[in-house]
Amino acid sequence: MTRAANVLAGVGMLCTGGAMAMGMLGNSRPTELTFRDAAHQSTPVMVDGLRVNGAAMGSFPTLASSSWMNPRGGKATLTRLAWPDDNAQIIDVHAEWTEIETGRAYEADISVPWGELHVEDVVGLTAYVTVVYGRNGEFMLFTDADPDPKTGQYNGREVTRVCGKRTPNRDQNYGLRVNEIPGLGRLIERRDQWMAVPDIETSCTGEAG
Repeated sequence: MTRAANVLAGVGMLCTGGAMAMGMLGNSRPTELTFRDAAHQSTPVMVDGLRVNGAAMGSFPTLASSSWMNPRGGKATLTRLAWPDDNAQIIDVHAEWTEIETGRAYEADISVPWGELHVEDVVGLTAYVTVVYGRNGEFMLFTDADPDPKTGQYNGREVTRVCGKRTPNRDQNYGLRVNEIPGLGRLIERRDQWMAVPDIETSCTGEAG
């Protein structure tokens, strides 16, 4: 994904020392946004389009930038994005994507008040958003949280999830485009690995099976 903002190399570059919880910030509106996308390891997806409050989050198509097992591990994290609008009270996310294994395409919309997002006082008041693509069209929005005490993974805190709408007119076999999209050929070469990962549980049907 072509990124219009600085790219974080890893979680170590995040300034967490001065982090504060949303409740400690009262009604302070975020001034910046840090954004990540991720897909569950069993269901890699190609992102065909992604907009946050009407602004495109890069150029498409592109692979989801990180694994759901550790969304902070992505190499394409957008950081220090300007908050979409001085008056914006809600984050609107519109996503379009295609499952690489099945070729099934989906789209979904999620809207959440910024007050439901984790906010840290870093350089400015920064809200953290991770969108996650699951199985059978499941689409989730998470926000940063402490690591899971058992796994150490930064899966974040779930804010909301929906079942995406099937868009059969956009179905396609991305396996035929390995020479066009960076990283796709390497991902497909490792197909046996991600096909062996247990499917994430989901209530979405998405023409499964």
